[in-house]
Amino acid sequence: MASGVDVSKLNDSALRRWLKGGITRDFRDLRFPELRLRANADRDKASVFLVLNIGGETKWEKIATWPSVCIKTLTNDLPVMLAKRSTGNMVIGQFEKLADLLNWYQAHIKNNSTYSASWRSNVASLIKCHLMPRLGMMRLSEISFSEVDTHLVKTMLQDEFSPNYIREAVNKLKVAFAAAAKLRLLNTNPIAGYQVTDSIKLDGARDTRLFETDLTELFIRLSAELMPVQMLFVLMMMFGTRINETRQARWEYFAGDTWVIPASHAKNKQEHRLPLTESARVLLKRYKLWQLKHVGKRAYLFPGMAGPISIRTAHKWNTHIRFKHFTSHDLRILFRTMVADLGVDTMIGERLVNHALPVLLRTYVKSTLDKGMSQALEQYHAYLIDRGFSSVAPEILPRSNIDYENPQSQMASGWV
Repeated sequence: MASGVDVSKLNDSALRRWLKGGITRDFRDLRFPELRLRANADRDKASVFLVLNIGGETKWEKIATWPSVCIKTLTNDLPVMLAKRSTGNMVIGQFEKLADLLNWYQAHIKNNSTYSASWRSNVASLIKCHLMPRLGMMRLSEISFSEVDTHLVKTMLQDEFSPNYIREAVNKLKVAFAAAAKLRLLNTNPIAGYQVTDSIKLDGARDTRLFETDLTELFIRLSAELMPVQMLFVLMMMFGTRINETRQARWEYFAGDTWVIPASHAKNKQEHRLPLTESARVLLKRYKLWQLKHVGKRAYLFPGMAGPISIRTAHKWNTHIRFKHFTSHDLRILFRTMVADLGVDTMIGERLVNHALPVLLRTYVKSTLDKGMSQALEQYHAYLIDRGFSSVAPEILPRSNIDYENPQSQMASGWV
């Protein structure tokens, strides 16, 4: 008698191959954990069982015989069949309360590198601070549109959270439910189709885009900030880097004429090498001298308690320099737009912001791209200086005679 389980996709062709093979007795498809097929002695058909956990015990119930039943129809009808057999609880196995589902979802995405670390961290924060306290103890059979409105949306409004932040919390809840439903861990999704606009009116569209005409105000805001805050956004403006890449910069990444952003820090997981202009080298030298004198020797340009500052801190710094509702990514968009307006070749512009190019193209034109990137940054940095960038960083002016040892220079003002 054959034994063991064959795991494959549940369709007629796979079932015929399984029976003909004569090796394993049972067949299952991971997409449908409640179904199990068992071959008869002649291996010309198979019994179809519904396998459920009832009262802590595994129960097998024969529901059909293949090929007498259409397996595709059976799998399509499975959610309805399970719903009818449930006792009002829509959840299979361990999910009884919403807290169980949220804990599962955090574990589900915890080590999934296809999601960014910052996104996973944001999900964990929303679950811990809002979803768990407001909804966690509710049974999933009690979850409905009205319960989400009453216990999540309205309570967050009472606590004076912004409508857009409430929408983010609702969306994360919907994502967790959708993931569980797609993996057949839920028979039905009780909040499928719910929109936060059913409960509240969201803020109208905001003018978040930064324009070249905003540079003067941006320079004014930066010049009033503390040194590390200035330096973080000055580097982002000068090189078009992402805030997460920039906050993790170490001094060892600035070697000779190049700033190296490791693949582990880059969004596309490709190492990015940026040529340093003379202005950038002078600015970095000035900042390093300031850090040594006022902070001490550090491995990171923006040191935190242990390692670099957190992404949350970096985003908080971003709010300090706002004069309209723009994000750190808008600085990157402004960089790319200005570089294009200066007539820089599109391919070079894409490489400056570390957008992927075809492998063959990267291989055969590397020297041309490197030279073009260097020339483009020289042109762009000179243009920034012409537009008033020296009000933020006077050290980058050509032939500057500022005393690097003087901590009271404009860029260091306000520091003790």
